[in-house]
Amino acid sequence: MKIKSNLACLLTAVILLPGCVIHVGAKSADVEIQESLSLDANNLKALHVEAGAGSLTIKGDENATDISVDADIYTTKDRDYELTLVKKGDKAVLVAKHGSTSGMWNNSPSIDVTVTVPASLQLDVDDGSGSIEIADINNMVNVKDGSGSLDMKNINGDVIIDDGSGEMELRNLAGNLDIEDGSGSIWVSDVNGSVSVDDGSGEMTLRHIGGMVTIDDGSGAINVRDAGGLTIVESGSGGLNVKEIKGEMNIDS
Repeated sequence: MKIKSNLACLLTAVILLPGCVIHVGAKSADVEIQESLSLDANNLKALHVEAGAGSLTIKGDENATDISVDADIYTTKDRDYELTLVKKGDKAVLVAKHGSTSGMWNNSPSIDVTVTVPASLQLDVDDGSGSIEIADINNMVNVKDGSGSLDMKNINGDVIIDDGSGEMELRNLAGNLDIEDGSGSIWVSDVNGSVSVDDGSGEMTLRHIGGMVTIDDGSGAINVRDAGGLTIVESGSGGLNVKEIKGEMNIDS
């Protein structure tokens, strides 16, 4: 009995060590599975994606007639995950999530997903964590992201982004761009329409913007070059570098 008592005290002491975090009941992602899904995109107008932890890549293809999904799943022995692709009305819904997302020693469950879609589909993405890459879409793209890098290019439609944290790189956008960002650097280039950025912290660089640029920034350097106009509602802390503004310019620090 005394041995058990001493062992309990020792474990308690280990758990309470400063800087030591122990996930009680954490599950290790020691099972790897590959799965593929496909759905006829005939009469579909949009794809809605609900993703948890893991990378997400979406690429438009003008010749595609199906939505195709390839997934690398890193899961637990009980395989507590959901990977589904179904049709709901005129949209497709892709879900790629784990029931448990906490693991030990950087070995948490995750799903890396690669999706090919007809380029004409509208995209609506709700992502938890992990990198996102989206390219070659001829419609509107709406992204809500918790954390992780975001790379987007060749979008022929408006883009709306609500991002928690992580680096962001966007280029070759034909429509308007609206960004609400918590933290992380922002790099935007070659946008035909207007750009609106509401940013918490992190450096931002905006270049070759056809329309008006509107910025509300908490902290971090602001670099704007070659824009149709510029309004800075608030620049917070950080340097300001502005060049080649063709139209109206209003700066309120």
